Amino acid sequence: MSRSANQARLARVCSLLGKDGQFSRLGKGKVDAFLLTCQDGAGWEDIYYLTGFTGTSSVLLLTSDGGRLVVDPRYLDAAKATSCCDVISCKEARFLSPLEAAVNILCATRPEKVAFGGRRIRHTAYRALGAFLADCGCDAELLDLSGLISNFRRQKCQEEIQEISMAIQIAASAYESAKSEACAGMSERDFAARLEYKMKARGADFTDPIPVMVASGWRTALPHALPTDRRFNGGDLVMVDFCARSSGYLCDITRMFSIGAPSDDVKSVYSILRWAQAEASALLRPGAQTKDVDAAVTGVMAGAGLGGFCAHSAGHGIGLCVHESPSLGATSGDRLAEGDVVALEPGFYKSGRFGMRLEDNYLVTKDGAVKLTDILSDDLFVVS
Repeated sequence: MSRSANQARLARVCSLLGKDGQFSRLGKGKVDAFLLTCQDGAGWEDIYYLTGFTGTSSVLLLTSDGGRLVVDPRYLDAAKATSCCDVISCKEARFLSPLEAAVNILCATRPEKVAFGGRRIRHTAYRALGAFLADCGCDAELLDLSGLISNFRRQKCQEEIQEISMAIQIAASAYESAKSEACAGMSERDFAARLEYKMKARGADFTDPIPVMVASGWRTALPHALPTDRRFNGGDLVMVDFCARSSGYLCDITRMFSIGAPSDDVKSVYSILRWAQAEASALLRPGAQTKDVDAAVTGVMAGAGLGGFCAHSAGHGIGLCVHESPSLGATSGDRLAEGDVVALEPGFYKSGRFGMRLEDNYLVTKDGAVKLTDILSDDLFVVS
């Protein structure tokens, strides 16, 4: 992302804070600061979204005056090169960890209320946050604002859409190449390794990679099956669920192929999945209730006699995380908005026999849905 985009996002969050911030003006009470943590890689997404930095150990301290990124010494030069805000090394501040340094900087201002991102903070970091505040003699109220940044991240700007589209191009090209090499006797693990290599060789990020899921034969009935040494046999279905990143942003795609001609039952189920996805995608427009999208999938499946074999919701949002807002589940209260990017993934899983899933990515626009993964055929490919 451009530095100017990160700066605008950072300014948006900082404008909420302090005695003159939007939280105060809206009667929600003054929030003095917002702490976002990344420990051992957990929580990097929000910090990257606001600053452009992707290291595995950092704390972003936000106040009405702006943002300060505290990192451990390994990341000092990288953070200065990529971040849009001031960067401090915890070693320079004479503290052992970025969190301890950030809390001590914060406590010098005597905050009364401090927000933090609870969903993306490790329990050890949360406990340390409380301990460091106590050590500083600060009894500030802690406020979990986990949903704030994730809500901001929902609406994708043009740059983000371009990165997701680039991730799709990388993934689609790599999959077509790997699929052309598939044959009876190849193992799930071998196919997954080829696909992962081809995505990386085409430019996919190394940041926080998502494992390629490959399942064959009866294992296709396992919705999230990681690859094993099982070898493809004649008559097998093969399910491949794969993601690539471009500048942090993900696609999420599932495709099927068959070792030899598929049975009539398999072809029938696959046509129903395509139908279910088409019915659901027709509902993707601003203001639509996401539970209605899920209902469209389950309605088609139930009407075809497959209602008891769908193990998950119709889909989910994608972006920096492979699963993020909005949820496309039966109990979701979300409504779609322009700029949402979602994965639709109708599936069928019959234990002991076979499973199938078709997953594509869509952009919600004011005029309806644009299928971003349209460059990759969804035909049931046959390996002869």
